[in-house]
Amino acid sequence: MTEKINVTLEDGTIVEEQEFDWDSTTKGYILSAFYYGYITTQILGGFLSSRIGGHLIFGLGTGLTAALALLTPVAAKTHLALFITVRVLQGIVGGVVYPSILSIWAQWAPVYERSFMGNVSYTGNYIGIIAAMLLSGIMSVSWGWESVFYFFGSLGCLWYLAWLFIVRANPEVDPFIKEAEKQFILSSIGDRSQVKNIRHPWKDIFTSMAVWAVLINVYADISDTLNFNLDTTGIMASIPYMVITALLFVSGFLADWTQVKGYLRTGQVRRFFNCGAFIVQMAFMLLTAFTTDPTLSIVFISLGVGAGAFAWSGYVVNPLDLAPSHASIILGLSNSFGTLAGILSPILTGYIVTDKTRDQWRIIFYIAAGVYLAGCIFCWIFVRGRLQPWAKIDIEELANRNALKESKNKSKMSE
Repeated sequence: MTEKINVTLEDGTIVEEQEFDWDSTTKGYILSAFYYGYITTQILGGFLSSRIGGHLIFGLGTGLTAALALLTPVAAKTHLALFITVRVLQGIVGGVVYPSILSIWAQWAPVYERSFMGNVSYTGNYIGIIAAMLLSGIMSVSWGWESVFYFFGSLGCLWYLAWLFIVRANPEVDPFIKEAEKQFILSSIGDRSQVKNIRHPWKDIFTSMAVWAVLINVYADISDTLNFNLDTTGIMASIPYMVITALLFVSGFLADWTQVKGYLRTGQVRRFFNCGAFIVQMAFMLLTAFTTDPTLSIVFISLGVGAGAFAWSGYVVNPLDLAPSHASIILGLSNSFGTLAGILSPILTGYIVTDKTRDQWRIIFYIAAGVYLAGCIFCWIFVRGRLQPWAKIDIEELANRNALKESKNKSKMSE
């Protein structure tokens, strides 16, 4: 949008034009505007998902984000303030998306398939990043920068229509599901379709060290927020995301497989996968700090980002282990906490990397390694994989409702 291009006038004179002459400060406001909105609705998204339904909030948040993308070119050409406003609004409606995912899986994911199903769904985020990096440059050159917003915005709107038609709240009301599959899911997690008007134990949530372990892990996993400028092509810049996308499948499968086989308990899976990933990421941050070869730097960063896939089998699905009825709230809290890393890290980098020297960047990698180490230690001590006492009330109430429902059904059949 700010690229200078050569334009040939009628008299043959070639002049240099720039559609948007934004300085670095203005660019910073534009790029961060989304996250200022994003951080405000994480907890709200989790709350609404638990009350209204994760499938509705997830679809609406994604659909509205896509619709606002379609308005972005007009907003940018009208006024800078309107452009930034649209970006903030995208962050606000997009902030409800991730917390609502756990509300969906609380209704759909069998206990020993949570890691794999969760990781598979989250790969969409990275596939989107890869597609954007590979296509946006080509589209901008061929059809102008506006085409990027029109293409991905239209794609998101079409997706929303498909989502409304295909996805349902739970197996009980899904007309497409096979009976055997429905019974398999219900036998694992119970019939959760009756869970409504949940009363969230806020004090217990905020004082639970197991919940804080999730929050700290999200904050520590800052591989996506370091804002490295690799000065590479779209293909090279997308390599780390290709690695993590591939490893998310491996991570999810291994996490569930070790539980099914009885090799590890749920808590051990969450602890080992979290801590193992953070140790590996710390090592790659230190290797990157000392390497002088640009190719090796990209390799180390790619492997470090990829190792984060194994942490996703730990902290991302962990709220479902701790409190299924409150999982969306916990993820909303953790995302709010984690977004602070995304806001603070560019500021910190700006203060330290003033001359873009190797020694200054080395400090950034040291800090990243230290954050991973601190997250690993906290995680090892406080991560839990079992239902928390303050969350058992909802499970017991659900069991009573299901038992009452079954009793009524039997009475009707006997009559």
